[in-house]
Amino acid sequence: MEVVQAAEGETVESSAADIFQGGHVWARRIAGGDTGRGDQMSFGIVQFAAGARTKLHRHTSDQLLYVVAGIGKVGAGGEEHVISAGDFVHIPAGEDHWHGAADTGSPMSHITIMLDDSVSTVTE
Repeated sequence: MEVVQAAEGETVESSAADIFQGGHVWARRIAGGDTGRGDQMSFGIVQFAAGARTKLHRHTSDQLLYVVAGIGKVGAGGEEHVISAGDFVHIPAGEDHWHGAADTGSPMSHITIMLDDSVSTVTE
């Protein structure tokens, strides 16, 4: 068993990544990748400043989002949904979608869970 305290780990400014647009974004990977924790799942928290969101993109695995703070939006297939703390979103593998704080006027933070070997592709 391993316990990771809230003060451990690093939150990284990620706004310059090709997948983001519209404002500042910070990300903290908690499991998967080079963390040494979890060999199948990627788990992290992403914080979007008001107005920031992802570009239209897809993943090779399902993506699970759980909103922990603020108000955001998620969109796919021409639909948009307002999401807020406590809301859960399941995005099937291969579905073009976007998510973030968008135009809500509020920052938004969500947990993201995917398979660790999932590949993300910007489609817009």
